[in-house]
Amino acid sequence: MLDDRARWNAKFLSGDAQSAEPDPFLIETCSGLSPGRALDLAGGAGRHAIWLALSGWDVTLTDISDEGLAIASRRATTAGVTITIRRESAAETLAWGTASAPRLTKPFELVTVFWFLMREHFAALPVLLSPGGLLLYKTLTAEHPRFAIGESPQFALHRGELQTAFPSLNTILYREANGIAELAARAE
Repeated sequence: MLDDRARWNAKFLSGDAQSAEPDPFLIETCSGLSPGRALDLAGGAGRHAIWLALSGWDVTLTDISDEGLAIASRRATTAGVTITIRRESAAETLAWGTASAPRLTKPFELVTVFWFLMREHFAALPVLLSPGGLLLYKTLTAEHPRFAIGESPQFALHRGELQTAFPSLNTILYREANGIAELAARAE
């Protein structure tokens, strides 16, 4: 079985997961925000990081895939923006982020997680946010049609799980429909 880095590198090399368009949920929730520091966690080919950088954010993009990050780097150069790129697992990102969070002069005003389930790390995400910082999280639930055709729901949320995953944050938007959950929640 391939390790996570090799599996994701293979996906990017095959042309999967290479969308350049930011998710509509990101645009909806971030268009009116004042830019600050943003963390695009498991951000792959950089579609969200680049959109945020073009909107004035100071963005750190982390992902485990060499290939995804190479695409992100090329796209950032083409777009004329600078983003900080870190090749690491989500666990490694959270380790440096939470270890340094109390000492950061500017914690993250925005943390985004799209299409990646990391429930074992849910408790660490709010620690990365500055007061008033926003967490955006969007991923699949077990009700998504792909799981009805035999794909393992191992990497899917349970119904309503995302809505209760971050009790220390104030939910400002939650939607769950057609096997997709979207959450925008703010730190106090």
